[in-house]
Amino acid sequence: METFYTAYTKLLDYKTYFFVKKFTAFPEFKDVSPVLESYGMHTDFDKACSIAGLTDPAIKEQLLQQAEENIQRGRIVELTPVSFAGQSIAG
Repeated sequence: METFYTAYTKLLDYKTYFFVKKFTAFPEFKDVSPVLESYGMHTDFDKACSIAGLTDPAIKEQLLQQAEENIQRGRIVELTPVSFAGQSIAG
């Protein structure tokens, strides 16, 4: 039996929430999926960890880095005026 954690962020109502999940895996059983034991969700990472039952500072640091690396950044896409058959579509 093994215990592992995952962490990610999600933007809800213009606020970033941290999700921390605790799983138990049984590698000795070939076709058994990991079982979700507990999870925490909060705008404060430490509170999300506390809700999920995670207290180990080393694991928390790794999960915070993992969550911050996976934050999707916005992109700027430039729109340029396009002419179609002599008529301007944008601009």
